[in-house]
Amino acid sequence: MKYSIKMCCFVIFSGIFTGLGNCADTTPTGQRLICNTGYKVPECLQQLNTLRVILDHYHAEKLGTWTWVLVKSEDWKPIVRRLGGNTDSPAFSVVEKRQTFLEEALFTVEVTRTAELLKVWSLSQEQLLDLAVTHELGHGMCQDTNEFRADEFGRLLRQGKQTQCSNRSFGRASP
Repeated sequence: MKYSIKMCCFVIFSGIFTGLGNCADTTPTGQRLICNTGYKVPECLQQLNTLRVILDHYHAEKLGTWTWVLVKSEDWKPIVRRLGGNTDSPAFSVVEKRQTFLEEALFTVEVTRTAELLKVWSLSQEQLLDLAVTHELGHGMCQDTNEFRADEFGRLLRQGKQTQCSNRSFGRASP
């Protein structure tokens, strides 16, 4: 799968990304990968490349058009609090807008935040990134906001097993 990565700066209004403007590219598969404000180009590109590899592995193209937004850790908790979400979670999706937001601490060591996430999740940074992406893929592919079903979908996806939601089946993840 080919992704076009372009540095993008935008403002999150009330915690939800509202538009792409002219700064993001859509791939032939409909995946958009962008960074929130505050990112330097090299760190943005590095983290987006890491995300691209994971999305390729789990066949995110099955989502159709979807936007993946990386958010600086320093901005994460205020955004999540405004939405009334769990600040211990490093990812969330807005299913109806076809958007997933991922915290920077999933991709790089942010000393304080990485320690917090390790304490809460008891997973390595790499494992937590994999968990977050597959869980959010569960929300997106199933168009379902239920956390339990997204967890189950993500678990099956990580295990390379047949994944299902409602009456849809997605086959096996690549090994």
